[in-house]
Formats: sequence, C-alpha cells, structure tokens
Amino acid sequence: MNKLEQTILYLLARAKEKGKNNLSKFELFKLLYLLEIESYKFTGKSFFNSSISFVRDKNGPISIDVYNALNLLKNEYINLTEEKKEDYEFSRHCISLKNKLNKTNLAESEKLFIDSIVESYISLPIKELKSIVYATEPMEKMLEAEKKKKVKVLKGEKLDFNCITLDEDVLDLIAA
Repeated sequence: MNKLEQTILYLLARAKEKGKNNLSKFELFKLLYLLEIESYKFTGKSFFNSSISFVRDKNGPISIDVYNALNLLKNEYINLTEEKKEDYEFSRHCISLKNKLNKTNLAESEKLFIDSIVESYISLPIKELKSIVYATEPMEKMLEAEKKKKVKVLKGEKLDFNCITLDEDVLDLIAA
C-alpha cells in the first residue's frame, strides 16, 4: 500500500475519532490538498514526494491520483456511498472505513502532520473548507490565470505548489 492510500485510511480513521463516520469526496480531496499545501509551507516539499498532483476542477482542486487510490481501496478497506449531508443541499459521494484501522506504515511525524490538518479543518462546514482552499497560493494563482484568460474554470490545469511561500518561522530557522 502506498503513502497516499495509507494517508487516506489514516484520515478516515481520524475523522471517525472526531465524530465523522465518513467524509465526502469533496472533503477528502480538500483535506489532502491542504495537507500538501501545509507540507510545502512548513517543509518546502511535497508530503507525498511529488507522487500526487492536483488539477483545477469546477469545485477546486481534485486529483486523479486520489481517484485511483480510492478505486484500489474500495471493497477491501473503504465503503463508497451516496449520502445527504447537513451543510449541503445535494447528496454527496461519501467514503468510510470498512473496519478499524489497526496499523499504517506512516512515520509518527507524518501522523502528527496529518493530525494537525484534521484538528484544523475536519469540523468546518463544506463552504468554509472551500473558501480556505480557494485562498491558498496555488488556487489564487489559478484564479488569476482564469481572470486573465477570461474563462470561468481552467479545468484540468495542474496547480503549482512551487509558488507556496515558506512559513516565516521556518525561514527564520533556516536563516539562523
């Protein structure tokens, strides 16, 4: 099982511990995207060693890599259902763990990093989560490009994580 698949399972397990029995695909995509954003912001590199890419879609960033991972995980590790959530008027495609997650090969530092994402974002309504995602540097850069080209959505365009500025405290540590 690769790092992305393990991260998905770990995120689902942590969400369940926080009272969310499932995550919509929208939520999962946005949490994984924010995990990658925070990794670049605090380490200057990809959480997934650049083995995952995100592209622009009408509701923000999505990843074919995540879709592929979900396909590999379904049946044995996860359930895929369609459900209505309180904070959104339409039904959503939801993902939940089939069984309790016993073990992952994620390092403790990686789990702590994922935990910080869960703590920061798991309880937010979908609209607020979307707003946070749209305020990230790669999405702002994409929105500027769309405005410049006078198009509504540059669907399928790859998001550039290299435009993310390192956190000030990290820069101070590097400079010291």
